[in-house]
Amino acid sequence: MTFSPFDRRLMEEGLAYFSRPRLANLLELLGASESERVDVLVTLLKYAPPDEFDEAVDVFERATARAARQRTWEHESADEEEPRRKRNSAAAERREQRRRAG
Repeated sequence: MTFSPFDRRLMEEGLAYFSRPRLANLLELLGASESERVDVLVTLLKYAPPDEFDEAVDVFERATARAARQRTWEHESADEEEPRRKRNSAAAERREQRRRAG
């Protein structure tokens, strides 16, 4: 079966969604506004059996902790790359100055 460029683009976008899903879609399922979303979550948790409640809390805690670590790591990695570029360019400038002087 041959796919058109349009079909391929749609498939790539669809597959990309699964590699980086958006949280907005989940939130929209819970409600249109923040208060509706909170109310729905409260209702879900309020009527959940104790084991489901504990599992949901554990999953949310683990997910938020992991996401926070990954965000911090990515932010620190980005910060470390910038000074390295500055050092490399400063070193290159010093070498160029020595070549001109020598």
